[in-house]
Amino acid sequence: MKKILILFFTIVSITGYSQELRKPSEGKSIVYFVRTSGTGFLINFKYFDGEKYLGKFNCGKYLVYECEPGKHVFWSRSENTDFINAELDAGKIYIIDSEPKMGVIKAAVALVPFSPYPGSYKTPKKFEKKKAAILKSISETKEYVATDEDLKEGAVEYESIIKSSIEKYNKLTAKGEVFLKLLPYMSYTN
Repeated sequence: MKKILILFFTIVSITGYSQELRKPSEGKSIVYFVRTSGTGFLINFKYFDGEKYLGKFNCGKYLVYECEPGKHVFWSRSENTDFINAELDAGKIYIIDSEPKMGVIKAAVALVPFSPYPGSYKTPKKFEKKKAAILKSISETKEYVATDEDLKEGAVEYESIIKSSIEKYNKLTAKGEVFLKLLPYMSYTN
C-alpha cells in the first residue's frame, strides 16, 4: 500500500504542473519570461526587447510577451545587463528563464533560453527538473501585466539605460562577443 501511495503522489507531482500555455495570435510569437529560482526574490528584473521596455517584476511572477516573429535582442537589467539573440517563428511559444546570480550589491541576472530537447541538458533528469521548475513557476505564480501607463513611465525612466545598454550590446557584438541564442527550433510544445 505504501508503494502505491508513493507512486500516486509521484504521478500527481509530475502532472500537477501541466499548465496550458497561452497560444499566440495569428502570425505572432509568444515569449514567456519566468523566474524559477527564489534567490534574490525581492529584486525586480527589468525586461526589454531591443529599445522597447516590457516591464519589471520580482520572483513570484512571469511575463507573457506577444511579438512579431523574426529577430529580436531580448535583455534584462538588474545589477548587470544580460542579452539573448532570438529568432522566433510565427505561431510558436518560447521560454526564457531569468536566473538570479550573486551580485555585489543586489542580485544579477542571467537570461537562459529553455530548450525543449532533453539532449540540450547534461542529463535527462536535469531536463525534467528544469521543465518542471518552469511549469511550476507559471502555474503557481501570477502573470505580470504592465499597464500602458507603466510602460510609458518605464520607457521614460529607463531611456538612458536603454540607450547605454544598446550601445554596450553593439560594441560587444562588434568585438565578437557571442550571446546565448533562442532559435526557432527551441519553441516549447505542451
